[in-house]
Amino acid sequence: MRVRGSLLLVAALVAATGCASASGGGDGTGHSSPPSPKLASLVRAARLAPCPASSSADLPDGLPNLTLDCLGNGPSVHLAGLRGPAVVNVWGSWCGPCGKEAGYLSTVYDEDRGRVTFLGIDTEDSVSDGLAFGTAVRPPVRYPSVSDPDRKFLIDLAKAPGPPETAFVGTSGRVVHVHLGAYDSAAELRADISTYLGVT
Repeated sequence: MRVRGSLLLVAALVAATGCASASGGGDGTGHSSPPSPKLASLVRAARLAPCPASSSADLPDGLPNLTLDCLGNGPSVHLAGLRGPAVVNVWGSWCGPCGKEAGYLSTVYDEDRGRVTFLGIDTEDSVSDGLAFGTAVRPPVRYPSVSDPDRKFLIDLAKAPGPPETAFVGTSGRVVHVHLGAYDSAAELRADISTYLGVT
């Protein structure tokens, strides 16, 4: 069964694990005009790694064919052109379980930097709230994120009710696994990286 087809079935069974949105979307800043001084200050304070490069190629079983603006530094990311091994985590600053698991993701990112690409997808959020979110987590979130104020990623990938959700992308760009709901420990995330991405 293709990954996207199976995700629809899984998402229906775990609808209670996601957050319901409390936000109306982005703050309209985008990247078409220079950021305000406040927003520029938040970008500096967040100290996020640059967003990863991506190709223009698409795969039938890859990430959705979406191009999203980098939340902090770097170019927009064409998700369908992202190659792994990669961990792609959907989150929102308004989502309680996302805040709980963010520290685990940050810990594993710091350990695996250079071996596994980490990318966050900040959904249904303002840019300023998204940037502020990672600085409150311990350890702080330094891996990059893209902004998805209109929830396009969740709608396209799995019809899931909301974050947190984590997709694992293999070296070919194929989505090899999706974990719905929050991780309860860094060890649980490490185990999935080993199992689905072959990185130990």
